[in-house]
Amino acid sequence: MAGFASVGAAPGASAEATVELPRRAFEIWDEATGSWSFVKGSYEIQVGRSITDRRITATINV
Repeated sequence: MAGFASVGAAPGASAEATVELPRRAFEIWDEATGSWSFVKGSYEIQVGRSITDRRITATINV
């Protein structure tokens, strides 16, 4: 999990949430340099109520 948000909506209504993903979500540990390294590319983002209830999948490019 890289981020989360909570919203409320009445029955039949909709709500919008913004989840900001930190830069660290796109970094890996580089053994050679002993530091975190940013990895550009395409990432699949999944959104849901829980790990077993994912409702939206999207690809982003960073």
